[in-house]
Amino acid sequence: ELDRQERMYELFYGEKDYVRDLCILRDLYMKPLHNAEIVVLDRRKNFITKVFKNALAVLAENMELHRAMERRQKESFICYQIGDVLMPFVQNLEAYLEYCANQPYSMHFLEAEKRINARLVDFLEKTDRRPECRKLGVQHFLTRPPTRLARYPLLLRAVLKYTPEDHPDREAIPFVIERIEGMLNRINVETGKAQNRLRLFKVDEKLVCSVSDRNDLRLTDDQRKLIRDSQLRKRGGEGSNIQVLLLDHMLLMCKIKTDSQTGEDKYTLYKRPIPLQMLTMCIPDDPGSMRPRMAARRDSTGQASASFAASPGGTIRTQPGNLASPATPGSAPSIASAPAAPGAPGATNRPTIVSIENETQKDKYAYPLQITFLGRNGFTTTLYANKMADRKQWYQSIEQQQQELMEQHCKFELVPVARQFPPGIRVNTADVYDQGRCVVIGTDHGLYLGVAGKPTSYQLLSHLKHDRVFQIEIHEGLNVLAMIADKDRNLYVYPLDHLMTATTSSRHGLRVKPLHTHVSFFRFGQFQDQDILCSVRSTTLSNQTIIQVYKPVIAQPKSRTLGRFLSLGGESGLADSWKCIKECYIAAESTSLHFLRSRLCVGCTRGFEIVDLATMNTQSLLDPADTSLGFINKRDTTHPVALFRVHDGQFLLCYDVFAFYVNRNGQRARSNWMIHWVGTPTSFKYEYPYILAFDSQFIEIYHVETGSVVQVIITGNCASLSPNKMHVNLAVTSQSPTHPQEILRIQHLLAKDPI
Repeated sequence: ELDRQERMYELFYGEKDYVRDLCILRDLYMKPLHNAEIVVLDRRKNFITKVFKNALAVLAENMELHRAMERRQKESFICYQIGDVLMPFVQNLEAYLEYCANQPYSMHFLEAEKRINARLVDFLEKTDRRPECRKLGVQHFLTRPPTRLARYPLLLRAVLKYTPEDHPDREAIPFVIERIEGMLNRINVETGKAQNRLRLFKVDEKLVCSVSDRNDLRLTDDQRKLIRDSQLRKRGGEGSNIQVLLLDHMLLMCKIKTDSQTGEDKYTLYKRPIPLQMLTMCIPDDPGSMRPRMAARRDSTGQASASFAASPGGTIRTQPGNLASPATPGSAPSIASAPAAPGAPGATNRPTIVSIENETQKDKYAYPLQITFLGRNGFTTTLYANKMADRKQWYQSIEQQQQELMEQHCKFELVPVARQFPPGIRVNTADVYDQGRCVVIGTDHGLYLGVAGKPTSYQLLSHLKHDRVFQIEIHEGLNVLAMIADKDRNLYVYPLDHLMTATTSSRHGLRVKPLHTHVSFFRFGQFQDQDILCSVRSTTLSNQTIIQVYKPVIAQPKSRTLGRFLSLGGESGLADSWKCIKECYIAAESTSLHFLRSRLCVGCTRGFEIVDLATMNTQSLLDPADTSLGFINKRDTTHPVALFRVHDGQFLLCYDVFAFYVNRNGQRARSNWMIHWVGTPTSFKYEYPYILAFDSQFIEIYHVETGSVVQVIITGNCASLSPNKMHVNLAVTSQSPTHPQEILRIQHLLAKDPI
């Protein structure tokens, strides 16, 4: 009992000292600052609020607790119970949350005012020398509330240790401790947020940059986070230091310059800020550290896999009995004994570094980290860390934040549909039929056919003797497969049953007469409710395009069974079953073709041109009288790529630089809406409400209503395999030209998987 009374006395006496210190803060610091001309009048109230916050509210709560403790002490020389005295106090701790969360700001604004206000410095020095202050300084009194609140659980546990089992405090004190510790946890969270905001506030004060860069960074937003910051070097050895700051959405690299007037450090941009979605990094001496940032993906069995996991390994048969380059899971055949990627099974998370013979050479090389900003205006820079551990922490911090961003913004996943193709078999095109279950892949070695999700089912169609296949498109309504193949880019049309023929004898040496030669691309479409095939032949030298329109001549009814298809004619003379009905010339090189209700829209070097199929006359899609479209005429290097019909009779025009809306009269619609692509897209996919833009290194995904970026999938080398098919979204990706190629379906997370 004596030990218990001593612990309670320590609690009572400490509370008395604590309240006295809060009164000193009020009487010797707050009141003079409020009444005297120490801080100029127009900043005085704001300064006192920022530094002292709600200190008076904290004092009021503890004054009431102190009085209750004094009353309990006066009741008897021996204090029987203390828990009931603390109960009302722990019910009103919100004042502490507000005060303690403001502590980082309090110290910052106090020091900032001291740097510019000599009268404040003089006042604080004189006040600190007063006997009541005990030369402790104002910072001591400002930090008393958080330190006192953290001490209550320690003191109360000491009291509880010597409290009998049947005592009322056995229930009251644990409840009080739980409430106080719960508040301490909340304070820690809010203080961490405040410290983060303060660090960002300091960066914002120091940063010297353009208004547009500052708007992109949004350093003062409440949700902004500063994940990591430290100095790296521009070069190995004695290179100048670069302040690197990892935000939750961007990486910032700044030079440090000292202001000649104030002597304060200022940050100027060393490189443009890099959005984390557009950033790739690698350790130059560790090839395994360079990995594309993939979207959420599944393996061939339909199971979800990590964003960096390799697709299922396997082999592609080029000829019966002849295996092309085998690929094992996660393997990289082009690099002998490549180190395992960090985080991958078997990886040691220790990047391979160059051989270093002595300390001088070590300083020279340091530890490089290569950072790349993807896109048309991107760049690559290499920064150097002094320690391997520092480089590793930077690598992991950036990778982890990219992973969090991907999980937050992921709308599309990547679903493998075939085994990897070795680098020697270049994949150019692909299409599907039977509701997406069967996949036909066109390569430099011919056509491969298989079932989506069954990697072992893919085989080379050796009976179709074509060296190179540039484009394929399947029209299930006509039961045909059209393709551009061979050196002369011939256009062939095959019946689909030739892909499914069961006997080898009927498949031997199948070859048909081409419809046309030197074809750039083709499209299936409809004109006057009739299926047509448009063949486009563009020449760069003569700068002209020839468009030939074919219609099928169907001699017998069609069957739509998956196993067997009926052809439109015999194997010989198949080209005779297509009749050329129209031919059009455009004095410009064309790159795309789109079907409207009764007309064609051709994307060419002159822009989007409308072709009337009835008269074969051409005119510009855009209204030349619309002055709001003048920005297109000012850019000679802008190339039209795709056009999509959206609701309300509007069209989304996609160029390789930007995208915007026009109405059916070719006039600008939604004048405040425009997307500027980060990369240089070569093809697009429209899946309302998203537009997917395929760059050679990544895929940008935007919301077509808001124009805001939704997701970026960094894929390494990337190309759309089915740019002309609305509901087919296949792509080929590889880390580099020497790595295996993966055939993937880019699928919305909520979409039904045809597999």
